[in-house]
Amino acid sequence: MSFKIFTLQLLGKIKPVEKIESERKALLDDYNEFLHVENSEELKHFIDLEKLVNSEDFRKRKAEIQSKQFKNSKEFNLLQEYNALKKKKSIKKYFDAANSSELKRFETIRKSEKLNEYEVLSEYVKEGEFHKQKKDIENQKYKGSVEEQHLTELQRLEKSPGIKTYFKLKNLQQVERHEKAGRSDKIKKYLDLKNIPSKDKQQQKEFESFTKEPEIKNYFKFEHSKELKLYRETADSHDLKKYEELKLYVSDAEFKKKVEYLKDKKKFEKSEAHKKWRRYKEFNNDSDIKFFLKYEKSAIHKNYLDVKDSFDLKRYRELEEIISSKEFKERKAYLEDKNKWEKTDDYASEKEYLELKNKPHLTKYFRYKGSNAFAFFNEWEVTFNEDFASSKLDTEKWSVMPLWTDKLLGKNYALPGDIHVFTQGKNVRTGGKLIIETRKEKAESLVWKMPAGFVPQEFEYTSGLVSSAKSFSQNDGIYEAKMKFNPVNEVVSSCVLQGENNSERVYLLEMGAKNRLGVARTGNDGKQDLEGLDISNLNKNKWYIFTLEKANGSFTWKINDTEVHKMEQNSINFPLHMDLMTLVLEQISGSKLPVEFQTEWVRCYKKKN
Repeated sequence: MSFKIFTLQLLGKIKPVEKIESERKALLDDYNEFLHVENSEELKHFIDLEKLVNSEDFRKRKAEIQSKQFKNSKEFNLLQEYNALKKKKSIKKYFDAANSSELKRFETIRKSEKLNEYEVLSEYVKEGEFHKQKKDIENQKYKGSVEEQHLTELQRLEKSPGIKTYFKLKNLQQVERHEKAGRSDKIKKYLDLKNIPSKDKQQQKEFESFTKEPEIKNYFKFEHSKELKLYRETADSHDLKKYEELKLYVSDAEFKKKVEYLKDKKKFEKSEAHKKWRRYKEFNNDSDIKFFLKYEKSAIHKNYLDVKDSFDLKRYRELEEIISSKEFKERKAYLEDKNKWEKTDDYASEKEYLELKNKPHLTKYFRYKGSNAFAFFNEWEVTFNEDFASSKLDTEKWSVMPLWTDKLLGKNYALPGDIHVFTQGKNVRTGGKLIIETRKEKAESLVWKMPAGFVPQEFEYTSGLVSSAKSFSQNDGIYEAKMKFNPVNEVVSSCVLQGENNSERVYLLEMGAKNRLGVARTGNDGKQDLEGLDISNLNKNKWYIFTLEKANGSFTWKINDTEVHKMEQNSINFPLHMDLMTLVLEQISGSKLPVEFQTEWVRCYKKKN
């Protein structure tokens, strides 16, 4: 029995595990909250507010704002100026006109197509274009016109003997037949005989015969006629060419239309100019146009135009916009408000600063800031964490075989003298905590016997083991586990830290016939000798947090955060992994079965770089 453990418990040094975990959780929550606050925009904002509120400029602004009033302020003067302009006669008349139905009608007409057409016609009539066009139209007469001259010339040419003879013979095709006859053989023969200087009797006789023929007589009669002569003179004459040109020209529809237009005594009444003039007269009697022209010259409209683009109206509108604005009204109310400081952004900042200053998490932050309350979290980082929450063992973290067993055979085996065998995880349960269950049941496994080696053998008990050897090991650091202290004399349940060499072990907890923690070595005789602290005085069936801190060769054990044992052990300077297991030493009473070795969580830490 350990007097040290008894004394610590008697003096209340070993606090209940619930209190330890509660304090740890509260401190961790405070630490996480501290980090959150430290990196928060809220803290930055609070510090900025603190700097602002305590500044000299802030105090000056506060004093200045509290001294402000509306009278004689800029806003007061603007309002005075606005009211003076509002009462001005020209401004009042302007708004009478601006809001009147007459101006609306005037503006509607001003933008209309009707007025646009009227103004175009008015300019057309009044600027002289109409009278010019009217005069031009009335001056266009048939008598003396070029068209009359053309027709007179055509008539003269039609009556000329040459033109008349030309078209008479041409229409009768008489000249064409005559010329054809002149190309006949008979005429050619006659001419040949006629031109022979001296004819013989036969030729003379034949010539005289030709002269008597009617065809020859008729041919030469027409050939020497005045008509043919006149035809031939006319055929290539200038008169014929001019006649044909005039005939073609006066036959054109446009010429005839022009002659008809020139002869029309009502051509002006049919003109576009006359239509425009009539339309202009109609507009002069239109009620909208008459109203427009009258209103345009009125005194009220003249005042409206004079004021419309004036500086006074521009200033009036500027002032009206200013004093009607939300900003002006708020500013006026603000200046008139005796509590204006309370409505400023600075007051809001001051109020927010005081509110933030009293917020629990910020109060807590400044209470912790500069203290060493979070030294553990700042110095240590988690390297291994397991809460066994899953319904199945996490095989990424834990193996159900010791390291050397896994390397040697790949499955669990027993040693000579063992009355139990480690199953391949059947005796291990999770789901909120780890339970290694030891049961009385027949099971076959291999056992090492010399010289045969591994031989099968039946065992009475089964138990279990979990090892972190494959996933985790570390040299210096903190190892701790929350385990239920419930020793059973017939078994040894332990949480042991060891390296690849099985000769030296560090016990976080060993319970059973002996309850202790410390460092164990296996001697040459194969027996294990443990140097450490007896913890049998711990309360049975209670949960405890067992902690080991290793720093080089220094080992410190704690129970529920209270140091209980310390020793130097320089030889253990290699990575350690964690094994949890239960060994059966002797027959177990049926009332104690099954034996449960319970672990709620395991955590390991190492110093931060």
